[in-house]
Amino acid sequence: FAVEKVRAAIDADPRVGGRLALWARRLMGEALSQSQRVVADRDALSTMLVGGVADGFDLAEVGRMFSRITEAHTKRMAALGLAA
Repeated sequence: FAVEKVRAAIDADPRVGGRLALWARRLMGEALSQSQRVVADRDALSTMLVGGVADGFDLAEVGRMFSRITEAHTKRMAALGLAA
């Protein structure tokens, strides 16, 4: 449903696509920033999300988690016809 509506809006006014893409990139950046802060501040939560070592979290696995989030975002943006 949403994909059809967004694509129709972009077809009707291409400027909408640029605005939506910019907003989505800003939203994704903020989400990653806040997620990094939470993972750094909350060892128990990061261990629960990605596993980890006893004395902290697995930084490499956290990086992979953020990569998966970013890849999923890029796929959603492409489905909408927006530049990630």
